[in-house]
Amino acid sequence: MESQEVERYLQELSDELELRKIKKPVRLVVVGGVYMMLVTQTRASTKDVDVIPLDFPDTAQPNQATKIFRAAVNAVAKKYHMRRDWMNDVVASFVPDLGAVTLWHTYGNLQIYVPQAEYILVLKLLAGREKDEDDILALCERLRIETREQAQELVDRFANQQWQQECMLQQTLDAIF
Repeated sequence: MESQEVERYLQELSDELELRKIKKPVRLVVVGGVYMMLVTQTRASTKDVDVIPLDFPDTAQPNQATKIFRAAVNAVAKKYHMRRDWMNDVVASFVPDLGAVTLWHTYGNLQIYVPQAEYILVLKLLAGREKDEDDILALCERLRIETREQAQELVDRFANQQWQQECMLQQTLDAIF
């Protein structure tokens, strides 16, 4: 998906939410590739839209609002012949406290928020995936993170040592720095 497509799908999602009885506005935080594409503009496309819902539980522990939201997401997927997981909240089960978020854009009934770039870098470092290397390097440049020590200090602000070990952070830092 390219940025224009994602923005169209977000508007469509807003329209679908209008048709359903859900607390309005729906507030979502975007992370991952879509953040890199829309906010930092260092990426041309993304496979999906990773979100963290602010007003209802993620799909791991759904309530009625979560089910309504998923139905709206599925309606957009059907309309555009996409996979049902074009928007997913899997990341919501694995992220530390978001800290400060900023309203990025409003699409009618849908408000899109973004976290600080530091937070996205920490998520990318903890994920430790090879496919995130370009994003990590772009964020390090943007944030002026030049050393392993600076990166470690940043991660320490958001993630405890046990989590860092489970995510094999040291291996990721070895590969990057």
